[in-house]
Amino acid sequence: MLKLERLKKLRDKIRGDFDGFITLNPVNLRYLIDFRGDNSILLVTEDKIQLYVNEMYLEQAHKDCSDIEIIPVKKEWIDILTKNIKKEKVKRLAFESDISYSTYKKLASINGIDLLPVENLLDFIRAIKDEEEISLIKKAAEIADLAFMHLKAFIKPGVKEQDLVAEFDYFVRKKGATVSFEPIILYGEISSLPHGISGLREIKPGGILLIDYGAKYEGYCSDATRTLFLGKPPREYSKLYNIVLKAQEEAEAIIKPGIPVCEVDKAARDVITKEGFGDKFIHSTGHGVGLEIHEYPRISDNNDALLEKGMVLTVEPGIYIKGFGGIRIEDLVVVNDSGVEILTRISKDFEFKGGNI
Repeated sequence: MLKLERLKKLRDKIRGDFDGFITLNPVNLRYLIDFRGDNSILLVTEDKIQLYVNEMYLEQAHKDCSDIEIIPVKKEWIDILTKNIKKEKVKRLAFESDISYSTYKKLASINGIDLLPVENLLDFIRAIKDEEEISLIKKAAEIADLAFMHLKAFIKPGVKEQDLVAEFDYFVRKKGATVSFEPIILYGEISSLPHGISGLREIKPGGILLIDYGAKYEGYCSDATRTLFLGKPPREYSKLYNIVLKAQEEAEAIIKPGIPVCEVDKAARDVITKEGFGDKFIHSTGHGVGLEIHEYPRISDNNDALLEKGMVLTVEPGIYIKGFGGIRIEDLVVVNDSGVEILTRISKDFEFKGGNI
């Protein structure tokens, strides 16, 4: 279904600079017109919206977005696109700069137009979520949290990391969703790898279990992380955990519209640096989440963009020490008028007592 307000935002951005804009990105097609297919092109002008769709997805196009002009194309889509671009008198055509070189060459073969590459145009627009999007993200976060709570019953000695990954995936699918990324479930010292790969390591009492998880519902993603210690944590583990928790709390406390993104990163990083572990916090403090698991804005020290109402972000400081393990605590939050609403609602208890551990 056509997303009129989103298309208006796009047209407002390009008006005066371009006569037309094309996107081949399936995520952007989903965002603008709710099309769920692939191998297609959307042309947007001031008064036209045309979807050039591969015949494989023609039925899908009529199902998803029957309220726009749908143009079936075969292999040489450039011929019919060229004809219609000239018919619409497009002279300045904007395109996303990350398209393939072969696609660029085809566009460059159109005589009489100026090709103008743009970067992140729709990324900036998509960063501000509307009420429908926030509702879907909340549902994704709810399903993911339910799956995490379900998973805790399976945490016991002898269970493998991959067993927990499979159980999480199965539960999410039973709830009508899919995983937004393959869960990162790491036991012991290997948890020092922020994006480690779950394997055949068996869970035992007395170690860290890091669980980075998310669900995707109706195309929209959630993302969260909890770190557990299997049994009573030694003092040095509790100390590190509390540092990370404080860093997250400090960062979440300053989030509100108008705050520079880099200030959120600084709030978390200052806590960890002050405790002597600044060099062990080896990634940014968070990122946007929406139709993709990593979206604009990146919460980093060099991003001075301002937070806006409707942004959905992760806040995920961490400390990673080779030979010791990693601790990360990640919430999904939405920026509102006065601060944030935290969408990740499960406990942040570090000590895990269940599963005969």
